[in-house]
Amino acid sequence: MIRISGVIATTALALAAFGFEAPVRAQSVSADVLLKAKSNCLTSVAKVVGIPRGSLKVIQQTSDGPEISVDVKVPKATAPWGCVTDRQGKVKDVHFKGSEGAL
Repeated sequence: MIRISGVIATTALALAAFGFEAPVRAQSVSADVLLKAKSNCLTSVAKVVGIPRGSLKVIQQTSDGPEISVDVKVPKATAPWGCVTDRQGKVKDVHFKGSEGAL
């Protein structure tokens, strides 16, 4: 097993020498942070679209990489709204995921 670790470390160093980065393991996000991200996204999307937060619904949430992505269903919208937070649940971006001509 030590030998395997050494091979992996050597491979990572070799890849780095050629400008490649070794894949970073995904960090787990606590349930509290996921709830905070959902809540903050619902509040932010409601503010941007100008409707009550209670009429919005989270339809998907992913926590890949350094960000948490939340897709929100807005009544009468032709596509979901997207919200991106950092790994602490602070909103970084809110955007419409469909054609802007359909807004």
